[in-house]
Amino acid sequence: MQIKDEFKKLIPALSVEEFKQLEQNCLSEGIREKIITWNGFIIDGHNRFEIATRWNLEYESESKRFKDENEVKEWMIHNQFGRRNLSNYQRSVLALELESVFSERAKENLKTSTGGTNPRPLAMLPKAETIDTRKELAKIADVKERTLGKVKVIEAKAPEEVKAKLRTGEVSINQAYQEIKKEEKNQIKLNERDRLAEIGKNKKIEIDFRLGDFEEVFADLPDGSIDCIITDPPYPYEFIEVWTKLSRFAKRVLKPNGYCIAYSGQMYLPEVIKRMNEHLDYYWTFAVYHEGQTQIVNGINLMCRWKPVLIFQNGKKKIENTFQDYFISEQREKNGHDWQQSKSGVGYLIEMFTKEGDTIFEPFAGSGTTIIAARDKNRNILSAEIDEKTYNIAKALL
Repeated sequence: MQIKDEFKKLIPALSVEEFKQLEQNCLSEGIREKIITWNGFIIDGHNRFEIATRWNLEYESESKRFKDENEVKEWMIHNQFGRRNLSNYQRSVLALELESVFSERAKENLKTSTGGTNPRPLAMLPKAETIDTRKELAKIADVKERTLGKVKVIEAKAPEEVKAKLRTGEVSINQAYQEIKKEEKNQIKLNERDRLAEIGKNKKIEIDFRLGDFEEVFADLPDGSIDCIITDPPYPYEFIEVWTKLSRFAKRVLKPNGYCIAYSGQMYLPEVIKRMNEHLDYYWTFAVYHEGQTQIVNGINLMCRWKPVLIFQNGKKKIENTFQDYFISEQREKNGHDWQQSKSGVGYLIEMFTKEGDTIFEPFAGSGTTIIAARDKNRNILSAEIDEKTYNIAKALL
């Protein structure tokens, strides 16, 4: 009686609780089922054999005949389907163990045929049949082909803790698959940012775009020299102090009645407005609707579809234009930064609050959306970005 690891690992292991239950049954009732072997190797009954050896219990065995190991594996898996209550995930994993068996069979069939897309049997040889491996495996597992395809991806890429949750039913096949695809998409995005950052390192640009804290790197900016500030500061509370800095800086550099326009999150909006009011005059709040975007705000369990755009002014004066306080922004690109805004939304604000030849300042440039939009609208632009990698990405995108 021998144990072959390849056969033993082929079948999903029992959980600790399942093994203990089997052990109790064997101790109280004896080992009732035969241990099946092929060429002296156990192919069914590894757990029973382990229990019998540990407790010196009697057991019966039966030897089966198969042509080769592939036939053995196929029998083992069909045997498990017939005796265990398996989930779709477990059935798919077992069926995928037969993939190499079916692939080998397909190759053998092609050897006895003319090959090609419609193979015909060679003369004097048995009829050769094409085998659609994925279709056959899905049929064996009693799952859809796309389900089997997802499980194959999961088996290749999911960490062991995710597979454990799939076995217990804590996570569904679709959830695990979607998480893998999401991570792959995110990795592609990160790789692209790395590429852009390398390009931007040595790229020369004509715009006055500086690396560092905006108050420090633009300390030399003359008082009252900026027509409008358009920006998108970070929203998490750890960055709340930047709103005080922005208000203070805007008061110094804006021309009389110049505007400071800032996108904001809703979570800390009262404090944001309070800090901006320290040095500037509140004018209005716009609503920007992000087309195609839905964001879950976990802290208060709601789906957010819009964002406030705060309008402050350096000395309150009625604006000359008449326009609505609601605009739609097309789906945002996120190739340069996770918090990136759309160019169309920024472009709308530029057109409403500035005119050609005006100078705009952007203290939180990110990947450069405001810079690009300002240039497209024939405005002058000065900008700063504190993160070096993001700064280089923006340079690459300009």
